[in-house]
Amino acid sequence: MNLSTAAIPAILAALASGAFALVGVIVTSTLARRREHESGWRQTKLEHYQEYVLALSSIVSGRSTPEAQHRYADAVNALALVASPAVLDAVQVFQREISYRNTERSDERHDALLSAAIHAMRQDVQPGRIDATPRAIHLLAPPPMASGTDKVSE
Repeated sequence: MNLSTAAIPAILAALASGAFALVGVIVTSTLARRREHESGWRQTKLEHYQEYVLALSSIVSGRSTPEAQHRYADAVNALALVASPAVLDAVQVFQREISYRNTERSDERHDALLSAAIHAMRQDVQPGRIDATPRAIHLLAPPPMASGTDKVSE
């Protein structure tokens, strides 16, 4: 079989095009899978962080029950599976502040450490999109329940 010198460049161009197309498909597929994995991982982290905040909310200002304490402990422990080191460090510092062993609690320090922990969580799920300075965060507590003697007579 005798190939003309004019056909060789055309064959090489076709082979190169095919190779580049194949490489393009492989790279695109790999990047899409990586992006999908990262998105799923962020969603998992977000779910754990939401559970942490909900569990924390259930133990604020007189709402604490043994069940709520267990839920909070479980939420903190579960963070070890998914949280970044920055989040774990911030939560541990906050934990030391709110511990029953801490005899020098400070509302100001509590709020600053809570804000830092939540800021670290937000940075973890949205890197680069969150401001560098943490925003002050305060948990709301429900108003005290009215006692039976405070009811309005009808």
